[in-house]
Amino acid sequence: MIGKIIGVLITGGVGTIIAVMGWLIWKKEKLSLMHDYHVNKVSAENKTAFCRLSGTGLIVIGIGLLISAVILFVTDSAYSFLCFAVCFVVGLAMLITAGAKYNR
Repeated sequence: MIGKIIGVLITGGVGTIIAVMGWLIWKKEKLSLMHDYHVNKVSAENKTAFCRLSGTGLIVIGIGLLISAVILFVTDSAYSFLCFAVCFVVGLAMLITAGAKYNR
């Protein structure tokens, strides 16, 4: 039982951190949270769009982890991994799209 609670807390904590980072990148345009390459390669006119897409991708991944933690706490089923996997793939696709589109 204690292992389950620790797993839920770690998963939920990491999900919260990733979602907050996504919000900071999206709303506050804090590119400094990302790799320096992104700060240097994104033009000033594309900064807002890049931050929106990248931040949203991180938020999707973070929410996937948070939902996964709730499912783990309630049911201990494999649906938690399925939820995380779907959210991770969608969020990663958004991050890759943002990088490919705006890092020139």
